[in-house]
Amino acid sequence: MLLSAMTRLSTLFPETIEPCDWPALSSLRRSAAWGQFFPAHRLPVLAKTPLLVVLGLYLTGGRFAYATVGATMVLATLLWFFLYALNESTDLALEEGYYVRRRFRILLMGLPILIGVLAACLSLRLVLPFVFTTLGQFLYCVPPMRWKRWWGAILLLSGIMNPILRLECGAIWGVHPIPILAFAAFVSFHLGAALRARVLLRDRDARLSYRVAPSGCETTGILFTALGFLFTFLLCWQGLLPQVSLWFLLPSAAFAIYAWSGRATSVSQLRQGWLGFAILALLALIALLIRLTRF
Repeated sequence: MLLSAMTRLSTLFPETIEPCDWPALSSLRRSAAWGQFFPAHRLPVLAKTPLLVVLGLYLTGGRFAYATVGATMVLATLLWFFLYALNESTDLALEEGYYVRRRFRILLMGLPILIGVLAACLSLRLVLPFVFTTLGQFLYCVPPMRWKRWWGAILLLSGIMNPILRLECGAIWGVHPIPILAFAAFVSFHLGAALRARVLLRDRDARLSYRVAPSGCETTGILFTALGFLFTFLLCWQGLLPQVSLWFLLPSAAFAIYAWSGRATSVSQLRQGWLGFAILALLALIALLIRLTRF
């Protein structure tokens, strides 16, 4: 039954694409290799998933346990690993003219569903965040929906929905709801990052006939980024986040200044600093885990 459902899902990602909003594809297309679905620049972004799960736990006063929170971290990270791969595969097919084999399409659309089933076995409270995460990414990148054609939809999914769902994966193991200020902080950071990416990708989006981010986004993005730092500082000041978090804000603020200064003129330039972001995220994760397991 699961294999049949996965095969039907693969039909959402057709082998031949009729010209619509996409560039015309060559009749002789290159075949995409499995390794192309997992580019190195995705790994640093993936590092924030376990961090946000543990932050959700910390902000709700929960206790860390390997069998529950640890398993949730692994499942959430695996889910995003395959969802990022699904996004890459659709980009290769629809933007670069590659041919993606049917077995790859079935795997990349079926594995997130399988991970969701495993999460449900761990806790039924994980069903909603995992389902909405998977559904959101399917709407984001899989044709015919492919909401990434519209910059506003990207803000809704990448800037608001995805960070909240990651936090909630950890919050289900806590004892009280996540403070509103924490939601505001992490949503502000993600909105600022999403706006910066859309600004830098204007030329690419125009070439692909996507909806281009309008002028004025720069100011809005800088404002959201600044609010993210302000709200996080307030969380530390109120004791909702450990004081050690302030040390992680300093290099993060330096990178944000660089990103918005105009010295970074492409997303590829920003990606050069993502390795540092991954290391910072892992160090913050370790600091939180030490604090959670010490008591």
